Amino acid sequence: MAPARAARGAIASLSVAALLLGGCELLASDVATRIRYGLRDAAARLQDGPDDSVVVTLEPNHWPDGCRQRARYRITLSPYRGGKQVPSADIEVQCPGQNAYATGTRLRVARTLSVEKGADEPLRVTLRKTPTGVEVAALQ
Repeated sequence: MAPARAARGAIASLSVAALLLGGCELLASDVATRIRYGLRDAAARLQDGPDDSVVVTLEPNHWPDGCRQRARYRITLSPYRGGKQVPSADIEVQCPGQNAYATGTRLRVARTLSVEKGADEPLRVTLRKTPTGVEVAALQ
C-alpha cells in the first residue's frame, strides 16, 4: 500500500505543478505582455479563418504588474524601428505617475497607434490580414 500511496502523491504533485506552470505566463507577466498574448491568439485565429479582418476586444488584466488603483492608462503600438535581434513592433503601456510596461510583438504595425483607456474600459483592436501576415490596423 505504501508504494501506491507514494505514486498517488507524486502524481498529485505533478498535477499541481502543471497547473501552476500552465498559468505562469499570466501570473509572471506584466500588462503589456498579457495584451501581446491576447493579440497573438486573435491573430492566429484570423490567419486560420476566412475573414480578412477582425475587431478583438481585450480587457487587460492589470494584476499583478500593471496600472494600480484602477488608473487610466495609455497603450501605444509602434512599428519596428531596428536595433533588435528579432524584428518586432513595440507595445507600451504607460500608467500616468506610475510604471511603464513594454514588450514586442511579431504583428505588423504600419504606423504608431495610441489610445488612452480607463482601467475598466475594454480595449478594441482591429487586426487585418495582409500579404505579409497580420497587421494591427486600429486601436479604440
